[in-house]
Amino acid sequence: MNPDISRTKRSFDKIASGYDSRDDQNAILRWMRGVVHKIYLMNIPENGMVLELNAGTGTDALFLAGLGMRVYATDISEEMINVIKAKIKNEKAESKIIAEAFSFDEIDTITESGFDAVVSNFGGLNCINDFSKLSHDIGSKLNQNGKFIAVVMSKICPWEIFYYFLGLDFKNAFRRFNKKGVIADLNGEKIQAYYFKPKEFGRFFRSDFNIEKIYTLGYFTPPPYLIGIYNRLKPLVKLFMKIDDSVNGLFPFNRFGDHFIIVMSKR
Repeated sequence: MNPDISRTKRSFDKIASGYDSRDDQNAILRWMRGVVHKIYLMNIPENGMVLELNAGTGTDALFLAGLGMRVYATDISEEMINVIKAKIKNEKAESKIIAEAFSFDEIDTITESGFDAVVSNFGGLNCINDFSKLSHDIGSKLNQNGKFIAVVMSKICPWEIFYYFLGLDFKNAFRRFNKKGVIADLNGEKIQAYYFKPKEFGRFFRSDFNIEKIYTLGYFTPPPYLIGIYNRLKPLVKLFMKIDDSVNGLFPFNRFGDHFIIVMSKR
C-alpha cells in the first residue's frame, strides 16, 4: 500500500472510536452536515441506491437509509467500518446498508453498480490529488442519470485568511494555496492534504462528468475548528448560518468558503 495511504488509514483507525462525540459536540459541524443532507435529498431520487466514499462512522449512511435509500458505505479505515457495522446491527438496518473497507483505488473492485449517486462528505477527497482512475471508476458505478456529489475543502477560505491575519500568522493564512499540499498531524500520523478551487476540482473529473451546481459550505460561517467563536458569539454566528443558507448556491459566494459542495452529472 502507498505510504501516504497507509498513514491515512492508521490515522482514521485511531480516531474511529471517538469520532462521533467530536462531531456531536461541534454545532458548526452539525449545521454543515444538515446543509449537505439537504443537497443530497435535492439530487438523489426517493428509494435510490447510493455508493458512499469515505463514509466515516456512517452518520450520512444511516440518515439516507432512514429515508428508505440503500447505501453501500465504504471507507479506507477498517475501524470506521466496524463502527458502522455496529450501528447497522443496533438500528436493524442490515437490509439498507452494506459497509465494507475500500480505499479510493479499490472502488472498481466493488461488484455492485447502477447507483443513483456517489457521495463523499467532509473532505475525504482532499487526501489525494490524482483523480483520473477514481473519476472513471465512479462513472462506471453510476446509472445513466447518476450524480456525483462531493464535499471538498476549498482553497480559498476567507475566515481562515482573516483569522490568521489577525494573529500575524501569514504562513498559515495562505497555507491552503500550497500546490504541493499541506502536512497535517492527525493523531500522531503525518498525512498530506490538498486544497482545491471548485472549478479546478471539477476539471479533474471532466472526462466522465459535467459540473451541474456548486455550493459554498461556510462562507460567512467560521470553520468548525473555530468553534470558540460560535460559543462566544452564538447569535451572530447563527445569523451567519442563515445568510449562508440563503446564498450558498449563488456566485461569487459559491466559489469560496471552508468547504464547497459540487454536484456533477454523468456524461
